[in-house]
Order: sequence, then structure tokens, then C-alpha cells
Amino acid sequence: MNNLKSIEYFVAVAEYGTLTKAAHHLHVTQPALSKQIKLFENELGYKLFERSHQGMKLTDKGRNLYEDVSPLLLALKNKMKEHSIIKNIRFGVSPFLATYYLPELEAEQKIKIDFTVTREECSEFLPMLESGKIDSAIVQDYASYPGLFSKFLYEEEFQAVVPKGHPLTEKASIHIKDCLNYPQVLPPEDSQLYRNIQSFIKEKNIEPVKIVCMPYHTITDYVMKGYGITYLPALMIEHLSYKNLQFIRLENKELIRKLYLFANSRHVFDIVWQQLQKEHSL
Repeated sequence: MNNLKSIEYFVAVAEYGTLTKAAHHLHVTQPALSKQIKLFENELGYKLFERSHQGMKLTDKGRNLYEDVSPLLLALKNKMKEHSIIKNIRFGVSPFLATYYLPELEAEQKIKIDFTVTREECSEFLPMLESGKIDSAIVQDYASYPGLFSKFLYEEEFQAVVPKGHPLTEKASIHIKDCLNYPQVLPPEDSQLYRNIQSFIKEKNIEPVKIVCMPYHTITDYVMKGYGITYLPALMIEHLSYKNLQFIRLENKELIRKLYLFANSRHVFDIVWQQLQKEHSL
């Protein structure tokens, strides 16, 4: 059996934990995969997995092998991309940014950029890039990540979002500390925005009136109903219209986000970066 293929099968079983899931990922049958793993164990002279009804658990020697070969296999796959004709780039982007970038990136590009991979939290793209599940992504507030190529795209400020007629609308600009006098409607606790607000609260030693965490898609609805205030980046405010909401500038760039382009190979990175630069004057 080809050793590279043996390693690829071994790594898949180690990462997915079951033969069924690994076989589905590799597009092979489970019996065929089981047979190849046994052949690989015979070739090496020791067991790689402890088999049970719960799945496939690495032995100590199996784990040592996985830790050695997994990064090498990923590096080899990424290097091969640089020497291959790329027809499709799997691109990770938040749902809103997809609507902003999608039309321009696909307009004159012979290489298809597939935007079907979306996550509300951009940080989820980093392990997906590392494992090769996607090829490129736009990530917020992470400048670099081991083994990946990245470059700064742009920085944008957030604005406070309040219902029409809110007392804060009497001012042209406000501070976050002014906002914390009112209930906060924020995305889940693992979101970057929630963490940024919590960092500000800790730094300024300010106790907010109340914080309510809601799914992203319901936040503006709750603000319109008067349950509290939230924050949106300038790009979203510029391209979307909301009824019964008003937006107030935050002074001194108190709440910003920085967006970075990431890719798991230099070749893919250069393709996407050049297209972004062409269409968005980055």
C-alpha cells in the first residue's frame, strides 16, 4: 500500500474517532478503510488504535505517530496546492460579509470562490483552515495563526444601535460608558463582541445595568422592541437598512474590529488577495 495514502487514512481515523466518519470523509467504504488500517499496523509492527464500541482510540505509539505525521501531511497537501491548477477555493466568511464580497469576487474570476462556508464567529475558521476543510477566510481580530498565511484587510468602528427616540440620540456621539447605563443586548458569550464589551467593563471598572445574550439574528429585533442597546460595525450599517433604529458614533474608536485575510497556502492567498485588492481597493 502507498505509504502516503496509509498516513492519510490513519490521520483521518485519528481525527474523526470512528471508522464510519473517517470512511465518509475519505469517500471509501468502512470495511476497506478497516482493512487498510490493519495493513498499516502490520507494516509498522504495532497497534495504532484500541478498538471499541465507542470508536477508535489512539494507542500511545499511535498518538506519537499522529503528532509527528499530521502536521507534515497538512504541510504537504498545502504545498501541493501551490503546484496544482486551482478551480475552486472554499472560502469562509460571516453571513453579512458574504453579501458584501460575493458579487465582486465572482464577477470576473475564472476560479470559483465558494462562499457556502459561513460562521457567525470568524475565529471558527482558523482550525478549519488548519485542517484543510476550507482554503481561505476573512477572520476578525486575529492577526496571525501558526502555519497559515495572513494579511490585514481593514479596520472599522462600531456604532451604538438604539431604538428611535432613545435618550442617547440627543447626542451626536457618545462613550461606551454612557451606553452601559442601559441594558445591553449582545451576541452569545463566546462571541468577539461580547468579549470586547466585557474587556471594556473590566478595564473601566464599570458595572452595566444588565446584559442579555441573544442569537445574532435576533439582536436588532430586541433592540427595536426596547429591550436594550447593541453595537454594529460601520460596514453593516452602511449596507443594510433598519426600521425604528438609530445609530450613534462612539468617540475615540472605543470599539473597533480588525479584519484579516487568511489562507492555508501562499498560492491561494495570492489569488484571493489580488482579487480583493482589485475589487475593493484594499
